[in-house]
Amino acid sequence: MTYIFDTNIIFTSLYNSQFNAFIESKYRQPSDDVIISAVTIGELKALALKRNWGMRRKEELFTAISQFLVYPIKVQQIIDNYAVIYAYSQSKLVDNPLPKGLTARNMGKNDLWIAATAHTIKAKLITTDKDFDHLNFTYLDLECVSIKDFI
Repeated sequence: MTYIFDTNIIFTSLYNSQFNAFIESKYRQPSDDVIISAVTIGELKALALKRNWGMRRKEELFTAISQFLVYPIKVQQIIDNYAVIYAYSQSKLVDNPLPKGLTARNMGKNDLWIAATAHTIKAKLITTDKDFDHLNFTYLDLECVSIKDFI
């Protein structure tokens, strides 16, 4: 199976060893490919800067990042899928409107890039939040891990 981790999976794994053990055992089997978007690296580095992490924590971050295949966003198909998912989320796709009961939403730009990457490479997106829920079964194969189980 091919998985792509949302930034919150990596971040939570860094500070919660029980969560990290769960993620490792469930999604990091020898037959699995685990990918992160280049956008995720930017988000994680920004978090480290904003929180003024010391050298030890930054090294833990860089070690964690080095364990993943990193997918760039400069691939034309990802750029095209970004545009489609953005328009869909805004309920602006004439030929594919949001289902009844869902309303237009503003997704974070980084989440859009991650979703477009997951859609393009046909990877199951693993996250801890609900930001991608409206894309499940349409543009994404989505799995949400509850962090409540690890607090």
